[in-house]
Amino acid sequence: MDKVQHLVKSHPFVISHDNLNIPFRVYSQRIDNQSHFDSGTAATVYFQPDAPPIAPLCNCTLQEYRAAGRLTPLSTSEIFALECEAAPSRHVRDTFRVLRYLIECPEFNFATYSHQDDLVFTPPLPIQQLHSGQAYVTQQYMLGTVHIEEASYEGNDKLLTEWFKQLGLHSDEEQRQTGMERVIPWVGDQLTIERLCGLYKFCAQDHNAFDRMDWIIPVFGWFHLQMAFANSLHKQYLGATAGRGLMHAFTLLERKGLNYVQTKGPFHQSLRDTITHVAKAHNK
Repeated sequence: MDKVQHLVKSHPFVISHDNLNIPFRVYSQRIDNQSHFDSGTAATVYFQPDAPPIAPLCNCTLQEYRAAGRLTPLSTSEIFALECEAAPSRHVRDTFRVLRYLIECPEFNFATYSHQDDLVFTPPLPIQQLHSGQAYVTQQYMLGTVHIEEASYEGNDKLLTEWFKQLGLHSDEEQRQTGMERVIPWVGDQLTIERLCGLYKFCAQDHNAFDRMDWIIPVFGWFHLQMAFANSLHKQYLGATAGRGLMHAFTLLERKGLNYVQTKGPFHQSLRDTITHVAKAHNK
């Protein structure tokens, strides 16, 4: 923990937290010793300590952009214009993805294909390529799990205080520096981000930058959106074994445990792999 406390004061970082549910089972139950289900929260901090230094995030600049954004919010026409601008690049990548399904087919030996040097097989250039290599390896550190639920505003308020204590950022001087200088991206699922955004609005009239949460940038975790989308596809296209839906594919591929949507176990990963295999098969 000493290393984490040192890193948060000298490097930019990202933090995320989410709920965890723990069943406490008792096999010899008594009045004062019952099985029960309890909730808590776990958090993780992410760094890239070896990455080349970049210009630090500026809290004052963030507030200026937020103020400008409130005066000139994105309109529907601007969002549509952004979509039209991005469409050509996305079309090229979607086309190449379908092409990869074909050339990576086990029945097709691309190495012996006479036109393998054709430009059509050249991958599209990246738009904003992320840096890679040993210097950019992300390090993550788990904070101590706490017995505080994160489903409510009160719970998230307590959690913010707890995480700052664990990171050594709870002193008056560190709170002043956080409010005036630091910018902290905070990642969570839809519920977590809604609670953090709600706290941000509730604290808008507080007296100082730290209490107003001027330092926080709530970031929605897209993994949960992918899970929700996959579950929606499952609901719409499950079908029956004798039909042409996903159930038919589950039977042919001998995939077990995919008949019903589940929140436990590897259901999402198995469903994602199966949908990918079905999509490849249809494209071929």
